[in-house]
Amino acid sequence: MNVQRIANFINHSKTAQSILKSIDKNPAMYSATASFILAGVLRPGAIGCMPFKEKKDKQYSQASAISAGLVELGASAALFLPINKAIKTASDNLYKAKGTIFYENAPALRQFKSVTNRGIKVAALIPISLLRFSIVKPIVNLFFDRGGKNASK
Repeated sequence: MNVQRIANFINHSKTAQSILKSIDKNPAMYSATASFILAGVLRPGAIGCMPFKEKKDKQYSQASAISAGLVELGASAALFLPINKAIKTASDNLYKAKGTIFYENAPALRQFKSVTNRGIKVAALIPISLLRFSIVKPIVNLFFDRGGKNASK
């Protein structure tokens, strides 16, 4: 397929434009959804096709991938979407605030949003990682120990 045809389709398709506008409004959610599909669905499937000496190792690898996808999706929805909205509101107010370095200074505002967003993500990294690793065992029990020794617990 020709690249120009693809570009023309995207440019003239109302559906494609609608999707792109939606992604532009909520990039964190779309990124989390893509991460969930890759980490929570495709990666466990790929791990399932690989040979492992121990069945438990394969199960824990798959459960770890699923937990990474779930936590990424959950953290984005519960934490980063509201934070991104608050950062956008704050940056809009700073852009209009006379007497600040941000007044009508779009490059400074982009830096403010970027640094603030990354700083919050770094601060949330440890609790999110702890949550991810804490749900691996329940995922193994839920998906893999049906009828096994842990099923009766």
